[in-house]
Amino acid sequence: MSKRILVIDDTATTQQTLAQHLPASDYMISGVSGGDQAVELLKTERFDIIVTVIDVPGIKDYGILRIISDLDWDPGVILLNNLDARANQEAREQAMAYSVNVLGTLSKPINAGLLTAALEDIANTRAGVAMGTETVLEEAEFTRGLMTDGLAPAFQPKLDLKAKAVMGAEVFARWKTPTGSFLGAGAVVKAAIEYGHMDVLTYRMLELAMQQQGRWRKQGQEVTLSINVTSENLRKPDFAEVVAGLADQFDIRPDMVRLEVTESDLDIDAKVPLQVLAQLHKDGFGLALDDFGAGFAPLLKLKEIPFDELVIDRQFLSRAVEDDKARIILESAIDLAHKLELKCTCEGVETEEHLKIVTDLGAEYAQGYLFGKPMSAGEFLIWIEDFKDGVMKVPGIS
Repeated sequence: MSKRILVIDDTATTQQTLAQHLPASDYMISGVSGGDQAVELLKTERFDIIVTVIDVPGIKDYGILRIISDLDWDPGVILLNNLDARANQEAREQAMAYSVNVLGTLSKPINAGLLTAALEDIANTRAGVAMGTETVLEEAEFTRGLMTDGLAPAFQPKLDLKAKAVMGAEVFARWKTPTGSFLGAGAVVKAAIEYGHMDVLTYRMLELAMQQQGRWRKQGQEVTLSINVTSENLRKPDFAEVVAGLADQFDIRPDMVRLEVTESDLDIDAKVPLQVLAQLHKDGFGLALDDFGAGFAPLLKLKEIPFDELVIDRQFLSRAVEDDKARIILESAIDLAHKLELKCTCEGVETEEHLKIVTDLGAEYAQGYLFGKPMSAGEFLIWIEDFKDGVMKVPGIS
């Protein structure tokens, strides 16, 4: 089967080099020149390898790494840099922070021999390499790690825009490899789906998240956590009892836990048991509809299910900066939340302009890389202290 390669570069040289030196029977090469094209293409197509410049036109700073880290699969990445070895090392460090699987860095102008040799070596050495269309984790390793020390939850800050304070954090799954590096949520979820362990993954994430909440509470920090659950979890009649049991085990108040159900899950599965959600709500747990607007909104479900928060998909905010129609849709979604007496969270706040938009439109909460990336429990605790002490400044907030 041909390997798929995406080249992101504002010149045609890299794509031409690959086309000249790699056999067409083994590789399918696509190329884009700017950030908008890359974002749109990555929404609909998957690639084994992404060869990209670091400073992609239309994407600020290391934004391309953030975009790749948010994918629901884990491509191998080769970074191209116009700068020196020090800049290449900095790019590698940034990629590690985003849990991007960097296979190598090369300076431009590109040495065709080095680039093609690297790609051929990657293609021929499959073991241990995270390719985009293949599962990174072996089943035995994944199953064992789920119940031992494989999962390493990461926490991304959520801010209360009206109180100008930390509201809590969303919890993301990361996987700790034997080498000490981390795989992102995309690889973890992909493995869980492929091996039929999504239910176990959610349970473990709930357990680890609440366990960490308990530790923070003993240190004097009350942190509300948002944790993703699936329709598969909600189909279990005892799921509400399991969640309540974990909260009791770690001495966590139910209102400090917010369970997020994605819109696509509700849209695909019309048989989500309302009694389980109703019981969770009755027990005091928060319920949020996540990624609202990413699919066909189940508006009737908003009436039937006792949600108290609407989390708006990041695509609307990213487009609202330059697209008046997208801004109108974003404003309408926030207005809908308020008319339904729901709090509203806007994801994808990455710039001061994004923050101004969601603040002006009246969203209660915001989340994004402007405030902080997903981080370890220790890093998050330091982040909270720095925010409270004024060491960590957030434009428009602190």
